[in-house]
Amino acid sequence: MAEIASIDKVSALREAGNLEDLYAALTPLDMTPGWIDREKPILTVEPDSPFNVSHWRYDDCRAALDAAGRLINTELAERRNLILRNPVEGNSISTTKTLVNAYQMILPGEEARTHRHAPHALRVIIESEGSFSVVNGEKHPMETGDIVLTPGWSWHGHGHDGDRPAYWLDGLDVPLTHLLEPMFFEEHPDGFAPVERVSPDSPYRFTWESIQKRTESAAADPEGFFGKRVRLEADEMPTIGIYVERLEAGQTTRKFRHSANVVYSPMMGSGTSIIGDTEVEWGRGDTFAAPTWNWIEHRAEEDAIMFAMTDEFLMRFAKYYRFEAAA
Repeated sequence: MAEIASIDKVSALREAGNLEDLYAALTPLDMTPGWIDREKPILTVEPDSPFNVSHWRYDDCRAALDAAGRLINTELAERRNLILRNPVEGNSISTTKTLVNAYQMILPGEEARTHRHAPHALRVIIESEGSFSVVNGEKHPMETGDIVLTPGWSWHGHGHDGDRPAYWLDGLDVPLTHLLEPMFFEEHPDGFAPVERVSPDSPYRFTWESIQKRTESAAADPEGFFGKRVRLEADEMPTIGIYVERLEAGQTTRKFRHSANVVYSPMMGSGTSIIGDTEVEWGRGDTFAAPTWNWIEHRAEEDAIMFAMTDEFLMRFAKYYRFEAAA
């Protein structure tokens, strides 16, 4: 029967007298012409992302986490987090095409079970005194202003020895992992991995003190696109680039666009950013997304430090990266 069906398909191709007949004959072969007009073209002159410039205010998200804290515990939800979903039709989790962010909260005395997954992860600690992370058996603090890393496939869990709720911003490359399909996830067989050592100087932790010192001593950008900016080392997480940038009160950066997605979160200060046609008035703890090829400009109202995570180095590796300054 399969041979007869194949003969019928070939006959339909041979008998096609016009393009409509050809298109109809191609359909059962799971083929489509490369030359036809499409709702979404195969090639475009420049990037045309459906993702929006989006802004989440920390005060709103903190209130939402507090509500979740009253209603769900770590027994029911392995991680009490609220995902920042870019409002794009059909999108359920992504903040940008390759990155996802979420606000997370842990209550005093709680401990989140240990697991590991293929996606790389990081945390920007917004409010915390006494919380900690255990990565591959090493326990280190997560204090206000810290940035902590969890490279893909590392065993990790969190806990809280303090007396007030702790809040942070998660960042992962889960959408990229879904796109490329190497997703793996595993729960620790013991529920909680044992602590093998305690180290406040973990290579997976950048303290707030060190971040301030590094941005203070960084060189100014001679072209004015950025403030005094440093890249945080994360060689085990090559798909996520991490920057921290110091902006002085009254400073306005030079406008640029590039073929990379960026998610920003102010760690100190306040100001306004123009992303594409959208004006974002931001304060400490907020998050806003700058999808690829949008013009970017920052204006600091007071001294500020800005965290940024980006897929820029993934784009550079693939030779897709472009940078353009405004005229």
